[in-house]
Amino acid sequence: MNKTIIDFYMITNVLKHKIRTGWEELGISSERIESVAEHIYGCLMLAIAIDSEYKLDLDMLKILKMLSLHELEETIIKDYTIRDDLSRKEKLKQGRESVIKATECMLKQSEIIDLLDEFNNHVTKESIFCYYIDKIEWDFQAKIYDLNGEFSLDKALEDLKFMGEDGILIKEKVKTASDVGIEYDKKIYKGNQLFESLVNDIQNIKNNLKGV
Repeated sequence: MNKTIIDFYMITNVLKHKIRTGWEELGISSERIESVAEHIYGCLMLAIAIDSEYKLDLDMLKILKMLSLHELEETIIKDYTIRDDLSRKEKLKQGRESVIKATECMLKQSEIIDLLDEFNNHVTKESIFCYYIDKIEWDFQAKIYDLNGEFSLDKALEDLKFMGEDGILIKEKVKTASDVGIEYDKKIYKGNQLFESLVNDIQNIKNNLKGV
């Protein structure tokens, strides 16, 4: 039993050191770029904060588990980004196979895989909430890099060519580097008042509040 715990921890520990590929592609100049594990931490903190401030009819234990496990596939496969020529179907296939391999030692493997499947299907209210959290954490981190002067607008604009027709419309609205991804993600939150207001407020942050 203890061997299983040790083996699983050793597998997942790599996420502490695995840098988020998107930030590398965007040339973030920070001395320390966000790891996958730090992204997971950010998602958990945002979920806790939102649960504190809004009355949500959600299973928060399931949400916290789902957010803790949603990047488990990246213990094995790469952190795919918008720049990769890979269909969503193929990414999900690779991801599921990776999760099965990463959890093969676990007694509750089926529960973990079910949570990942639920997250990826975006059908239940908890999985939709987690999907929004996963996206808006990127928006928040992009804004922080931007405010720190570590995010180049020219590098951010490179992503426009991978956004199809959306890229043409987004270019007209962009003022700062973080605006590119934030404007692209806004369509995800459309119709959800909570996340629409939150992403707009994130976009309008003028000062870096880190350390306050």
